Formats: sequence, structure tokens, C-alpha cells
Amino acid sequence: MTLLAQDSLSLLIALCLGAAIGLERELSDKAAGLRTNILICVGSCLFSILSREVAAGVPGADITRLAAQIISGIGFLGAGAIMREGEHVTGLTTAATIWVVSAIGVAVGFGHYALGAITAVLTLIVQSIFPHLDTLIDELRQRHTFRIVSNLDDEGLEEIKTIFRVADVKILRRKLMKKGGFYYSEWYASGPRLEQKEVVRKLLDNKHVRELTY
Repeated sequence: MTLLAQDSLSLLIALCLGAAIGLERELSDKAAGLRTNILICVGSCLFSILSREVAAGVPGADITRLAAQIISGIGFLGAGAIMREGEHVTGLTTAATIWVVSAIGVAVGFGHYALGAITAVLTLIVQSIFPHLDTLIDELRQRHTFRIVSNLDDEGLEEIKTIFRVADVKILRRKLMKKGGFYYSEWYASGPRLEQKEVVRKLLDNKHVRELTY
């Protein structure tokens, strides 16, 4: 097999592996879909091929130098997919997928076809099966902010604390302000979904609570 044929095979394999992961992302309606993952995988593969072949013609050249820059560059691309929406951060999985797809392209570019394929399969398993595990974990541990307007009454404030404590909902952060004869408080809490729904019910029934945003 000629060098050109071997390099073309590497690019084709990178295209297929990137397409497999990209298709799953596309079907899941994610920001980085089919074309994005294909281009990342093929581009990383090409850089690796160039790194290997250019270094081969220069005595003492570092074959990993160009490939190392791929890692830095793909980090900036992945960072662009991460966004903060209020108290929640989105895009972390997309950024991690971009990083892994780039690594697959590098592996294929250096001729490690089997390793790249195995990594692609593992990535697909994580993307297709593990979301169900995430859903189960979310049922057991959800985080929400309770914004409460209550009477300017310390006894009432203690009752609100007791509602959270009895429901086994952990308070991670709390803010409290007095204004216009009322307490304005924020309770950033973590706990099972059903327990948090019970907290909402008890707060709405509490005589000291005037307004609740959940």
C-alpha cells in the first residue's frame, strides 16, 4: 500500500468514526452534530498524519509536537460549547465529546485504528446508555432554589428551616434579607425530587409564607 493510500484510509476511517458519534449527537439534538464531529475527527487525523510525516523527514524532530497543539486547540473549541444558564451549566458533555472525537482522530492518524474504533464504541455506549443512569441519579438528587417571602417573624423562619430539615433536603446555600416588613429568603437546596415536592406543599400550607417561587 502506498503512503497516499494509507493516509487516505486513515482519513476515511476517521470520517466513519466521527460520523458514528456525530449521528448519535445529531439524533439527540445536540449542538455539535454530524458534520461537526466528522470535521473534528478528520481534521485531527490530518494534523497527526502531517506531524508524523513531516517529523519523519527531519532528523531529531518531535513527532508529537504538532499533535500536542491539537489538544490545546480543541480545548478552546470545546469551551465555546459550555454555557451557563442561571444556576445550571450546560454543554459540558458536548465539550467532552468534542475532546474525545479529536483524540480518536489523533489515534487514527498515527495508525492506531483498533484503538480509535474501540474508543468510538465506548463513547457511543456512554452517550446512549448512561443518560438513563443520569436520569435515575437526578431523581435522587436534584438542586433547586426556593425563593420565599415570609412574615417578619423569627418563629416562622424557624418553621421554614424545620420543613427542609424534616424532608431530608439539604440546604447548600441561604440568603436572607429584611424589607418592607417581610423576610425575603433564598434557599438553594439539594435532595430527592419527591422530597422537594413535599417541601413545596408544606411551604404553601405554612401560614408564615406569603409567596413562593420554586
